[in-house]
Amino acid sequence: MSVLVDRERIFQPSRVRAIFLMMGGVALVLTELFRLRLRPLIRSLEITDFGFTDTIGNSGGIIVQIFLALAIINPTKIQSYRLAAFFSGGFILYEVAQPYLPQGTFDWYDVLATVVGYGIALILLGLVWINVEKTA
Repeated sequence: MSVLVDRERIFQPSRVRAIFLMMGGVALVLTELFRLRLRPLIRSLEITDFGFTDTIGNSGGIIVQIFLALAIINPTKIQSYRLAAFFSGGFILYEVAQPYLPQGTFDWYDVLATVVGYGIALILLGLVWINVEKTA
Protein backbone atom coordinates (compact mmCIF):
# COMPACT_ATOMS: atom_id res chain seq x y z
CA MET A 1 0.00 0.00 0.00
CA SER A 2 1.27 3.42 -0.96
CA VAL A 3 1.45 6.30 1.49
CA LEU A 4 -0.87 8.62 -0.49
CA VAL A 5 -2.20 6.91 -3.62
CA ASP A 6 -2.72 3.32 -4.78
CA ARG A 7 -2.78 3.24 -8.57
CA GLU A 8 -5.13 0.27 -8.72
CA ARG A 9 -7.69 1.94 -6.42
CA ILE A 10 -8.06 4.91 -8.78
CA PHE A 11 -9.93 2.74 -11.26
CA GLN A 12 -12.07 0.83 -8.74
CA PRO A 13 -15.65 1.94 -8.18
CA SER A 14 -16.57 2.52 -4.54
CA ARG A 15 -19.40 3.94 -2.48
CA VAL A 16 -17.06 6.19 -0.51
CA ARG A 17 -15.89 7.74 -3.77
CA ALA A 18 -19.46 8.75 -4.60
CA ILE A 19 -19.88 10.20 -1.10
CA PHE A 20 -16.67 12.22 -1.47
CA LEU A 21 -17.85 13.52 -4.87
CA MET A 22 -21.20 14.62 -3.44
CA MET A 23 -19.55 16.29 -0.46
CA GLY A 24 -17.08 18.12 -2.70
CA GLY A 25 -19.93 19.29 -4.93
CA VAL A 26 -21.98 20.54 -1.99
CA ALA A 27 -18.93 22.28 -0.52
CA LEU A 28 -18.23 23.93 -3.90
CA VAL A 29 -21.80 25.24 -4.23
CA LEU A 30 -21.87 26.53 -0.64
CA THR A 31 -18.46 28.18 -0.95
CA GLU A 32 -19.41 29.97 -4.15
CA LEU A 33 -22.81 31.02 -2.79
CA PHE A 34 -21.10 32.51 0.25
CA ARG A 35 -18.52 34.27 -1.90
CA LEU A 36 -20.99 35.60 -4.46
CA ARG A 37 -24.00 36.36 -2.25
CA LEU A 38 -23.03 36.57 1.41
CA ARG A 39 -19.83 38.58 1.02
CA PRO A 40 -21.48 41.51 -0.86
CA LEU A 41 -24.41 41.48 1.55
CA ILE A 42 -22.18 41.60 4.64
CA ARG A 43 -20.13 44.41 3.11
CA SER A 44 -23.16 46.44 2.04
CA LEU A 45 -24.67 46.20 5.52
CA GLU A 46 -21.29 47.07 7.05
CA ILE A 47 -21.46 44.11 9.42
CA THR A 48 -18.27 43.16 11.23
CA ASP A 49 -17.72 39.46 10.56
CA PHE A 50 -14.07 39.32 11.69
CA GLY A 51 -12.89 38.41 8.19
CA PHE A 52 -15.13 35.36 7.72
CA THR A 53 -16.52 36.37 4.33
CA ASP A 54 -13.12 37.55 3.13
CA THR A 55 -11.56 34.15 3.85
CA ILE A 56 -14.40 31.86 2.74
CA GLY A 57 -12.36 31.03 -0.37
CA ASN A 58 -9.71 29.45 1.83
CA SER A 59 -11.90 27.75 4.42
CA GLY A 60 -14.41 26.46 1.87
CA GLY A 61 -11.84 25.98 -0.85
CA ILE A 62 -9.77 23.52 1.14
CA ILE A 63 -12.88 21.45 1.86
CA VAL A 64 -13.73 21.42 -1.85
CA GLN A 65 -10.15 20.52 -2.77
CA ILE A 66 -9.96 17.68 -0.26
CA PHE A 67 -13.24 15.99 -1.14
CA LEU A 68 -13.01 16.35 -4.92
CA ALA A 69 -9.43 15.04 -4.88
CA LEU A 70 -10.45 12.13 -2.65
CA ALA A 71 -13.27 11.33 -5.07
CA ILE A 72 -10.72 11.09 -7.89
CA ILE A 73 -8.05 9.20 -5.94
CA ASN A 74 -10.38 6.78 -4.07
CA PRO A 75 -8.06 6.43 -1.06
CA THR A 76 -8.15 4.11 1.90
CA LYS A 77 -9.13 5.59 5.26
CA ILE A 78 -5.58 6.39 6.37
CA GLN A 79 -4.67 7.72 2.92
CA SER A 80 -7.64 10.09 3.01
CA TYR A 81 -6.40 11.66 6.24
CA ARG A 82 -2.87 11.92 4.86
CA LEU A 83 -4.11 13.51 1.65
CA ALA A 84 -6.23 16.01 3.58
CA ALA A 85 -3.12 17.07 5.52
CA PHE A 86 -1.09 17.19 2.30
CA PHE A 87 -3.57 19.48 0.53
CA SER A 88 -3.98 21.73 3.57
CA GLY A 89 -0.23 22.06 3.88
CA GLY A 90 -0.10 22.99 0.20
CA PHE A 91 -2.69 25.73 0.71
CA ILE A 92 -0.69 27.12 3.62
CA LEU A 93 2.60 26.98 1.70
CA TYR A 94 0.94 28.79 -1.19
CA GLU A 95 -0.25 31.51 1.17
CA VAL A 96 3.23 31.88 2.65
CA ALA A 97 4.70 32.14 -0.88
CA GLN A 98 2.24 34.90 -1.86
CA PRO A 99 4.59 37.85 -1.13
CA TYR A 100 7.08 36.40 -3.61
CA LEU A 101 4.52 35.95 -6.38
CA PRO A 102 3.31 38.71 -8.71
CA GLN A 103 0.55 40.73 -7.01
CA GLY A 104 0.48 38.30 -4.08
CA THR A 105 -0.18 39.30 -0.50
CA PHE A 106 0.18 37.25 2.66
CA ASP A 107 -2.74 37.20 5.09
CA TRP A 108 -2.78 35.42 8.44
CA TYR A 109 -6.56 35.24 8.25
CA ASP A 110 -6.24 33.08 5.12
CA VAL A 111 -3.88 30.72 6.94
CA LEU A 112 -6.29 30.52 9.87
CA ALA A 113 -9.23 29.96 7.51
CA THR A 114 -7.36 27.09 5.85
CA VAL A 115 -6.72 25.49 9.25
CA VAL A 116 -10.40 25.89 10.17
CA GLY A 117 -11.48 24.40 6.82
CA TYR A 118 -9.05 21.51 7.35
CA GLY A 119 -10.55 20.90 10.79
CA ILE A 120 -14.06 20.83 9.32
CA ALA A 121 -12.88 18.46 6.59
CA LEU A 122 -11.37 16.14 9.22
CA ILE A 123 -14.66 16.04 11.12
CA LEU A 124 -16.56 15.29 7.90
CA LEU A 125 -14.01 12.64 6.92
CA GLY A 126 -14.42 10.97 10.29
CA LEU A 127 -18.21 10.93 9.88
CA VAL A 128 -17.92 9.45 6.39
CA TRP A 129 -15.59 6.66 7.50
CA ILE A 130 -17.71 5.87 10.58
CA ASN A 131 -20.79 5.48 8.39
CA VAL A 132 -18.97 3.51 5.69
CA GLU A 133 -17.51 1.11 8.25
CA LYS A 134 -20.91 0.64 9.94
CA THR A 135 -22.56 -0.42 6.69
CA ALA A 136 -19.68 -2.53 5.38
